Amino acid sequence: MQEITLSNGNLQIGILPEIGASLSFMKYKGRDILRPTDKTTPDLDANSTSMFLMVPFCGRIRGGSFVYWGITRKMKKNQAGIADPIHGDGWKSSWKIVKQSDTSATLQMSHDKENGFPFSYEAEVVYTLTSTGLSVQLKITNTAILPMPCGMGIHPFFVKSKDMELAFQTKMVWAHESDPIFDRPYPTPEGWQFEGGKPLKGTVFDTCFGGFDGTATLTYPTEKYSVEMTADEQFGHVVLYTPKGKNFVCLEPCTNASNAFNLASNGVIGTGIKSIGKDQSVIGNITLSITE
Repeated sequence: MQEITLSNGNLQIGILPEIGASLSFMKYKGRDILRPTDKTTPDLDANSTSMFLMVPFCGRIRGGSFVYWGITRKMKKNQAGIADPIHGDGWKSSWKIVKQSDTSATLQMSHDKENGFPFSYEAEVVYTLTSTGLSVQLKITNTAILPMPCGMGIHPFFVKSKDMELAFQTKMVWAHESDPIFDRPYPTPEGWQFEGGKPLKGTVFDTCFGGFDGTATLTYPTEKYSVEMTADEQFGHVVLYTPKGKNFVCLEPCTNASNAFNLASNGVIGTGIKSIGKDQSVIGNITLSITE
């Protein structure tokens, strides 16, 4: 298994090209910012890494099919234990390194519509270390003739601590895994609002929020540092995933809501789906900055 490392002195990341161009670790001054990957795990996949990429969509395609341009498109499930296809092809693919320096790496993958997502495209990620953090640029290009719907995001596994606090703003809930409402968004309940910042405590989330303004802060009072997340305005959704008994917290900026393709085909607006024509691209930028 190939692994490449970027470093600028204070910050180091590891990248696994063959496992979805995922991150194997992210350290700042020797401290783990993301859950480190256990590379001895049998059949290691992106779901066990420190962060993986979501292209060309985020979240689920419920039922494994959706209608686009009047045609029903089908996709098989792609993760054991999950009934629906989820998070696209990127995290299940091998990427190639096309450019690398001490502090930056560019990786690409090509996808054919016959295997996985039913459209052909190319994807690119550029990881760049800054003086205080990590910049991630994602790009999706339609390589076929017909228009293609798409979305993108990142799925970081932040280290969890007992007193950590989250701060981010949302306006609505698109999907909550224990909630039967999946056909429309509804206002964010008061108890799920993190605008002013508050501790996670023991609440379990697997929730896609809308109305995300692209900024979030994860604060670690005992460790005396915080992680500032900033994302382009097109990342209007964010998923909070805090499974019980795990050593991580996921806060995932996304361009599209969960099950967005089906919602959009049913006339629901605001799902965040991008439609791109032949040779057109969509590009998005996200940064993770550490402050002490």
